Formats: sequence, C-alpha cells, structure tokens
Amino acid sequence: MKAYVAVMTHPYFAVTGDDGSFTIDNLPAGTYTIEAWHERLGTQTAEVKVGASGAASANFSFKTPAKKK
Repeated sequence: MKAYVAVMTHPYFAVTGDDGSFTIDNLPAGTYTIEAWHERLGTQTAEVKVGASGAASANFSFKTPAKKK
C-alpha cells in the first residue's frame, strides 16, 4: 500500500482521470506554470495562459523507460 500527500497553499489542483484528462475549476485569468507529476516518471511543467473564458489546455507526455534485457 502506498499513499502520497501534497500540501498546497492554494485550491488549484487536479487528479487525472483514467484517460489522463484533468480539469482545474475556477482558475482566474492569467499566466500559470503548471506541473504534472508521476510517481515513477518524474515531473514536467508547462506554461498556460488562461483567458477571460477560463479555457486553456496543456498536454503532457511521459515516456516509460526502456525495459532492461
């Protein structure tokens, strides 16, 4: 059994769905650096600009390491 705890000073976070999609609700307009974290594959960051409509998107692609022979 494993558990991960993240403590943040803000309410803006998401956990991905089974298909990898995520939504962060009620994020004010602005430019943000977001970070995706995977327990074995590390982290990736992306800068996104959220407009007045509240819509923005970011795509992350984690590569699994090659299997040892």
